[in-house]
Order: sequence, then structure tokens, then C-alpha cells
Amino acid sequence: MTLNAEKVEKKGRERMPATAALVDELRQAFGAERIDAAIAAGQQARREYQARVQAEGKSSADRWLARQRFPAGCFHAVENGIEVGIARP
Repeated sequence: MTLNAEKVEKKGRERMPATAALVDELRQAFGAERIDAAIAAGQQARREYQARVQAEGKSSADRWLARQRFPAGCFHAVENGIEVGIARP
């Protein structure tokens, strides 16, 4: 992990403590690589979804999201008004 990534993770942990605790438990139970891949997939899907909403409209973006299979899993959490990942339709 780079220094910048460490700063981002620490800030996220401070802002979303319950989610951070859950992620720690999931990493311990299923392995950090698997959980980190699911978090990354959720974040990437969120960015792609938002871009599609802007370019194609919400209904088209919703259809795109519904078709996604996420072989690595997909993470979504909301805490203290902060959202990570994306909720599945």
C-alpha cells in the first residue's frame, strides 16, 4: 500500500468506523484479497454507473448495472452520510 493509499484508508476508517470494523472482520474471514477485490469492484461500478447516468440517463444506467455479474463480488456500505461502492438494483 502506498503512503497516499494509507492516508485515504485511515481517513475512511475515521469517517466510517463501523464499516471499517466490518471490513476487517470480512478480510479475516474470507481473505483480504477477496474483500479488497469486491470493494474495488463496487467503487469501479459506482464510477461507471455515474458516468453512464450523465451520458445516457438513469434508466439506461440502471439497466447496465442490473446486467453486471461482479465475479469478484461487489461491496456497498453507507455510514455517516458516506457511501462506498454501489447498491445493486
